[in-house]
Amino acid sequence: MRKFFLLGAVLMMALFAACSKDSQTYDPVPQFNRDVDSIKAYLAKNNLVAKQDTVSGIFYNISKIGNGVDSVKSTMSQIKALYTGQLLSGKVFDSTGTTPRDLGYAGGLIKGFQFALTRITKGGKIRVYLPSYYGYGPAENKDIPANSVLIFDVELTDVTNP
Repeated sequence: MRKFFLLGAVLMMALFAACSKDSQTYDPVPQFNRDVDSIKAYLAKNNLVAKQDTVSGIFYNISKIGNGVDSVKSTMSQIKALYTGQLLSGKVFDSTGTTPRDLGYAGGLIKGFQFALTRITKGGKIRVYLPSYYGYGPAENKDIPANSVLIFDVELTDVTNP
């Protein structure tokens, strides 16, 4: 009986030790600041200009506003869009190609994509540079490493409001 107790205690200590070695506390503020610095450096290196939203900190450039009428009015708006998503390295992680994709409800998209859609109307085009907080944050997602700045080129091809 004593051997089982000792074995259990050793296993528990090993489990706690394994967990504590690799655990890192995610602090969104320093990560956000690093992301903003990375975006600014990327823009400067590539001679690009983008506005920075004063509330969110998201950088963006609208190349076409759209028809000025059909806009995303709520998280329940149904969205169709053309888009390409890439990392700062230029690696494309997702793209619709030339066929618009039904993206479902606006509220089901990452925060940064929602931001982009609210800045344009049907037919509009925007490029957004998203600090990782507005993408997938500290979580990895398929081909997207944790804490990645994301760049999206988006064209809103259709919107249906409830």
